[in-house]
Amino acid sequence: MKKIYTIAMSLMVSASIMMAQTPYINENFMASDLNGTARFIGMGGALGALGADISAGSANPAAQGLYRRSDVGMTLSVLTQQEKPDLNADMTHVSFDQFGFVLTLPMFGKNINYINFGINYQKRANFNHAFIADNDHLNGLSQTQQMADILNYTQYSTPLADLMYDACLVNPIYERDQNGNVIMDENNKPRYDSYDAFLAEKNQYDRITEGGIDGYDFNISMNFRDRLYFGFMFGFCDVDYYSYSTYREYFQSGRGIDELYSLYNTHSVKGVGFNAKFGIIARPIETSAFRVGLSVETPTIYHLDSYTDYSIDSPMSEDENYELIYGSFYTHRPEKDLFPLMMRLKTPWKVRASLGHTIGKYLALGAEYEFANYGGARQTYEDLDYGYTNKDSHMDAMYKNILCASHSFKFGMEFNIIDQVALRAGYNYFSKAFNKDARLDQTGESPAFNYQSSTDFINKGDVNIFTAGIGFRGKHLYADFAYKYRMQSGDFYSFDDTYIGDDTHRLQPVNVNMNNHQVYFSLGYKF
Repeated sequence: MKKIYTIAMSLMVSASIMMAQTPYINENFMASDLNGTARFIGMGGALGALGADISAGSANPAAQGLYRRSDVGMTLSVLTQQEKPDLNADMTHVSFDQFGFVLTLPMFGKNINYINFGINYQKRANFNHAFIADNDHLNGLSQTQQMADILNYTQYSTPLADLMYDACLVNPIYERDQNGNVIMDENNKPRYDSYDAFLAEKNQYDRITEGGIDGYDFNISMNFRDRLYFGFMFGFCDVDYYSYSTYREYFQSGRGIDELYSLYNTHSVKGVGFNAKFGIIARPIETSAFRVGLSVETPTIYHLDSYTDYSIDSPMSEDENYELIYGSFYTHRPEKDLFPLMMRLKTPWKVRASLGHTIGKYLALGAEYEFANYGGARQTYEDLDYGYTNKDSHMDAMYKNILCASHSFKFGMEFNIIDQVALRAGYNYFSKAFNKDARLDQTGESPAFNYQSSTDFINKGDVNIFTAGIGFRGKHLYADFAYKYRMQSGDFYSFDDTYIGDDTHRLQPVNVNMNNHQVYFSLGYKF
């Protein structure tokens, strides 16, 4: 009997060529962070109106219009996370974060003083992180309940639900009619239930993520009479995301607390993205160094391929009479490999406003505000065989329900002790991109769920970043050092309890610490 159901579900899954890619994964490719040269980091990235830094163009392309000398520089960093879980993972990473140049061309005209060209490589995101999120208070809830719920109330299953069925962790309820036939629902499926779900006691979860986003920017900017600065930037980025996770669940048996099963999941995302930025900086008062900046960043259009590999170790099996047997662990894998998801992700527009002011040659002050509505992201799937893209209205609605509008503020200062030495400090605040009580509900009609092989998600909180730095200037050579402390935590859920719990049985989130420290070093030459 089980074999028949397995074949039927495999046919439903194989009709799709997609693998799930939810807002919880794709948020990693959208949210802003603080990256760039050591001077840019040391001043908290608040250089959108001050300009004259290679990385300032990432905030406002017009910022490179303030250059009067050509510049070439590179940046290295060392990243380490504050909380170091007991995993076989390297918690300290050396990163090549930036390399670029700006070429200044004096025009000697009445209106245009300079036309500047810039090319810059810059790491836009660093995904290296590891954490453990064990939960000793499941309140009788189980991941297997969510899988049973998916089998009962959705037209199509998920690969994880199918694999749990094969592993006898989710089983059909053999209710028969008066003729002895198994009673089926409207989708010709029986009812399902999970194995000893309400006796679930605790779980263990760990995950390691690696990779990042590499960005390549091409900039042109102009200086009009030292009063107006315009800039345009075209950006290309390369995405490389990898994660490995292990989930174990334990239940109460007559022998005490026994391990019910172990789930192993690897997930990788690779692809490219394109966007553009437009910016302007104005010095409204001729006798003042005060500047105002405004920039607009178009949506990034990502073309991503997503891959997964997963398996379950289960002690459950079934005898010839379909009776469950608890015994030795067996490894269960999907009967066929999942095809990669060929996905197109459209991120939201971003708008930035900035202020900058210098006092003599001793003090520079900067501030910046950014707005982005992450709930406006859109996702489609590419079918190369037929040459078209498929919209997913349900997944688009999930972006709106899970993600929200985010506001960020950056403040920075630079104080020149002497002409050759400068001290810097900065602060960033990024409001959270996740709605309150957001959930990864997999019972919807999105075709992506036909290839969902995991259930966990994190509702990340606000980000606070504190920076400090020091710079040394010569006639041509310069060297900068910066330190960044990034603070963020999140509520981790190993599965969604929206439809399986009640007021007395709710899954309590596990707080995940994502704080990290990063030290930057830049070396450059101006000519």
